This record gives sequence, C-alpha cells and structure tokens, in this order.
Amino acid sequence: MVRKDIHLTHERKKYSNKDNVRLKIILFLYSQGKSNAYAMIKDSKSGITGQKWVDFTNRLDELAEWNLVEKKQSEDAANVKVYFLTTRGRDIAELIISLEEKFPELWKFESFKDVKQID
Repeated sequence: MVRKDIHLTHERKKYSNKDNVRLKIILFLYSQGKSNAYAMIKDSKSGITGQKWVDFTNRLDELAEWNLVEKKQSEDAANVKVYFLTTRGRDIAELIISLEEKFPELWKFESFKDVKQID
C-alpha cells in the first residue's frame, strides 16, 4: 500500500505554485515588454490576479536575482519599479512558447497550469 504524506504533497503544491507564477510573469513581460508590479497583478491577461502581494513581489525578486528579470526606477512615477525581461528571460520565454506549441501535454502539469502565450 502506498502512503501519501500530506505534508509533502502540500509542499510540492506550494513549490509548483511558485513556479507557475514565475512562468506567468515571464510570459506576461515577454508580451508587454515592461510593467510595474501593480499593473501585472491587476491585469487579467497576466493570469496572476489574486496573488498575495508579498508572495508576488518575492517571485519578482527571485527572477531578478536569477538574471531573468531586471527592475529599474520608473521614469514616470517616484517609488515605482518597472520590470522587464533580460536577454536570458526573453530566451526562456521563447522556449516556453515553443514548448507550448510542440508538447501541449506539458500543460497538464501543475507547474504549467493556465500558463499561456499572451497576445
């Protein structure tokens, strides 16, 4: 008999949710070019509405640490950061899009749930 450990199942879901949000951020920034955090979390096209603000900004900071996203001070408003993809981030976005086209069954995985190319 196989026994599932509830704690481990919860932890895996937590990590796959983080990955899911990261993927959505990358594809959103790929489609939009740049955005501030507030606009990203409020745009229904992003697929990340309803995220906790702290969790969402943590994902943005992680992507910045990994050199996939860059953040700069907005030229339009004080205290607003604008995010955009680095070259590596754009390369990953293009790979995700090609995976979506070549292997649609991957979108049955939890990490890819509702991740899609944004027009």
